[in-house]
Amino acid sequence: MKLLNVDTVEQVREKLASHFGNQGRKAEFAGIGEAVGRYAADDIAADADMPGFRRSVVDGYAVRAKETYGVSDSIPVFLRIAGSVEMGKIHCDTLRSGEAVYVPTGGMIPEGADAVVMIEYIDCLDEGTIAIYKPAAPGSGIMNVGDDYRQGDILFRKGHRMSVKDIGMLAACGLSRIPVYAKPVLSIISTGDEIVEIGASPLPGQIRDINGHAVRAFAEAAGAAVSEIRIFHDDFDVCRSYVADEIKKSDLVLISGGSSAGNKDMTADIIDSLGEPGVFTHGIAIKPGKPTIIGDAGGKPVFGLPGHPMSAIIVFKAVVEPFIKNRFFGNDEEALGVPAWITENIHAGEGRETYQLVTLEKTGKGWQAEPIRAKSGAISQLMKADGYIRIGALTEGVSAGMEVEVTLL
Repeated sequence: MKLLNVDTVEQVREKLASHFGNQGRKAEFAGIGEAVGRYAADDIAADADMPGFRRSVVDGYAVRAKETYGVSDSIPVFLRIAGSVEMGKIHCDTLRSGEAVYVPTGGMIPEGADAVVMIEYIDCLDEGTIAIYKPAAPGSGIMNVGDDYRQGDILFRKGHRMSVKDIGMLAACGLSRIPVYAKPVLSIISTGDEIVEIGASPLPGQIRDINGHAVRAFAEAAGAAVSEIRIFHDDFDVCRSYVADEIKKSDLVLISGGSSAGNKDMTADIIDSLGEPGVFTHGIAIKPGKPTIIGDAGGKPVFGLPGHPMSAIIVFKAVVEPFIKNRFFGNDEEALGVPAWITENIHAGEGRETYQLVTLEKTGKGWQAEPIRAKSGAISQLMKADGYIRIGALTEGVSAGMEVEVTLL
């Protein structure tokens, strides 16, 4: 086993980029109904100006703005009604001096008009005449051609993750299908003589497979596809054989447990046995999650996550998820963060980057973040957490009342 020096999180990311950064990504097409959560495999541009015609943004009358200058509640202007605009149709007549045309919201502005006066500021005196009581500036009440966006404008960059708020834009551009990156396939393996299936009733000394299912949820939320979750007892040959098979059909393998220095901790040996260069990181300067292993098994990334559930999840969020997003989707977007003030002092991890779960509460002076105090193996803290804060390795920690950034979970 190659026991390497403990790496910083940044060093780990650099090593991952060095080993796996140049491999090609796979692209496919997804229908607009399946686009949420997928990553664009190419720049997506507008196919036309939006709007493609001058249209009204209010219900009212299209007018020549200069003919409304100086009007008021006591001194209105009287204009002849020269027809109305029908939705979805072109109004062919040009507006002449002294005329007004009714236009519903979204309707096409007649030629010759340069403003729309809202119906609230108009009285219909008879079938052919209106009185206007409020002046209109040129362009008021109107959305001009291309005001929203122009043909050829890049709406979404390659690598952007599509969200629910993006679907309307795709529809506006007539995109029923978009190019997206294929989901990487992950295999998740939980190791340990004490691990049993989640449907089992654990005997004394046993524990259900928390890590496999928790990590799966985070992996799928990041955009990956998980082929299956398997449990193996501490048998080197059996586990190695399965990992070797999974490496052939998966893009990435996650092994939970067996990463520290105990007698049965075999993850590093398994990775080293599966192809060069093998393990290149054994230990990360992170709290929790120090006994993490990362290797290159013949061109495939293999991560050995700690056995403690929270340690495994923190390492996934800090290291594995950014790697998946960058490597397979070309996405470097920062996770959403919320500024908050911390309620208690938190000490840093003695040269390690520290991740602390917190709850958020809205107060009169903004968000407050309260640390969740729990033993490292307690899974209930994840259920309670709204997010986490990251404390740099070269700091002593954070003090109560200090502003921090909470990364949302």
